[in-house]
Amino acid sequence: MSGRSVWNTPAAERVAALREQYAAAGEPDAGLSDLEVLNAAYESVLREQIDTRDRYMGLLTGRRKHDDAVRDTVARDLTGQAERYARAAVSRHMSPYHGLLNRIESLPDRPGARQMESLRRAAEMVRHELSYAPERPEELLDPEGARHTLRTLRHVVGVLDEREGLNGDDVLRLVKNALSDEAPTDLFAVADRGTAKPTPPPSAPPFVGPDWADLGGFWAFQPGVSGAHVKVFPVGEDWYLDLWSDRGQMLAFGTVTETEVAALAPALVARADDWARDRSEYAWRRFADTAQATRTTSRRPDRSELPAPAPERAPQPSDPQVRAATATSPARPPSVIATSPAPALAGAHPTPPAAPRRSR
Repeated sequence: MSGRSVWNTPAAERVAALREQYAAAGEPDAGLSDLEVLNAAYESVLREQIDTRDRYMGLLTGRRKHDDAVRDTVARDLTGQAERYARAAVSRHMSPYHGLLNRIESLPDRPGARQMESLRRAAEMVRHELSYAPERPEELLDPEGARHTLRTLRHVVGVLDEREGLNGDDVLRLVKNALSDEAPTDLFAVADRGTAKPTPPPSAPPFVGPDWADLGGFWAFQPGVSGAHVKVFPVGEDWYLDLWSDRGQMLAFGTVTETEVAALAPALVARADDWARDRSEYAWRRFADTAQATRTTSRRPDRSELPAPAPERAPQPSDPQVRAATATSPARPPSVIATSPAPALAGAHPTPPAAPRRSR
């Protein structure tokens, strides 16, 4: 008996199966031709491929950012610890030399036999102490595995610090075992004997306002007039947003800073209907373009916030005769003088200068 797979199904049988699916879902398909039914199925498969690729690329991008953040945190932590270990190791290794140098510096200009003998004994003591110094450099940086001991002790204290009502003897025993490099095998058994410390409820993020809902661990934004909604949850120092249509289609996703969420969520919901009808664009690209457009709009100053223009100043008279008339008649406004000068001034002639006196 030859089985028929999905790859060699005739078009007629495929159309019949698709029409059965339409009927089961309660969607009318009487007005669609067989070609239109097949085309709609092809578009649905293509959209699923785009959505799958978007989610895959989003997971890779998020994982890369998370790995980079964890790697940077561990590197900073280890760098600080290595510097402390190195300073302590170098200080301990140089201690005999410092003692010998202090003895040499305290010698007089002409040391005696007893002083020279004391200096020789100090040198032999330094040689004896150096004979016990570790030959391997890693022993100087991590003496007796102190780094592993501190990491284990920090783990023990971190687990026990989250519980209340613990037995003091058990806690002290676990701490001593960690200092002795013994594995804390019953750490969680001891922690389960106590009760969890009450933790205050987390405060709402600053972008939360009307149309926002707390869903326990993440937030959702959905205006009352829209069936689309945005889900938001923190990822490190940033916030991850994804836009969903009223039919459960993920339309856009990405991460932004906390200060951008309040303006970006409404902008995404406003575009949900158009994106639900046209699924040809990548979801991450839609998110990136909308975020950039929102940033540009937020930087543009609002006209209502611009300072009011200064009132226009009245034109100042430029004719020297008009200025002179203004000075002699201060009650007369300069604009009137400039527009309608006095007739006496219009036909006046300059007075000739007086002749100089003759000296006798």
